[in-house]
Amino acid sequence: MRSRLEDLIATADRQLTARSYDAAIDTLRTALAEPGAVEAGVEERMEAVLRARDEARGIVRAAPPPPAPVVEMAEAAPIVEAQAEPQSEPEPTRPPVVPFRTIEPPRFASVQDDPARLERFDREQYPMLEVERLSILHPTAAPDPEPEPDTHDRSWMLKRMVLAAVIAVAVCLIAICIK
Repeated sequence: MRSRLEDLIATADRQLTARSYDAAIDTLRTALAEPGAVEAGVEERMEAVLRARDEARGIVRAAPPPPAPVVEMAEAAPIVEAQAEPQSEPEPTRPPVVPFRTIEPPRFASVQDDPARLERFDREQYPMLEVERLSILHPTAAPDPEPEPDTHDRSWMLKRMVLAAVIAVAVCLIAICIK
């Protein structure tokens, strides 16, 4: 009986063969969570699927950097700790001195200074300001609806009857012509 990890790897291989790269990547991500995934080489398979997907899409991956050279401890040069010289902190620079100038507070005009502000303007001087005042008690009137036809005037009824007769005759003629 196969383990779950082996089943996931086999499924990913089938998906890769079918060129379902994204499905294979998802399956291998699931396989990475299984115990023994590192020993089974799931990470290498994942890299291979990613490369195959990128090649199919026309994406050229940059070559991985060469591995760092391994240096034996015997070959390494002895590390010499240099005595750090005490560094003095540079003096902070001060902003340039701006000469002092007096700032006067803003002047607000009051009604006491200009009594003309309390006077009401003349409506004749500003005729465009004549506006009808609205109130909740007197809402603006909606336009009057169409007047109902006068019941005493029978001409409208006669017009409707004539129109109905013309339509009936037209329907009868069409029915006769079709037969």
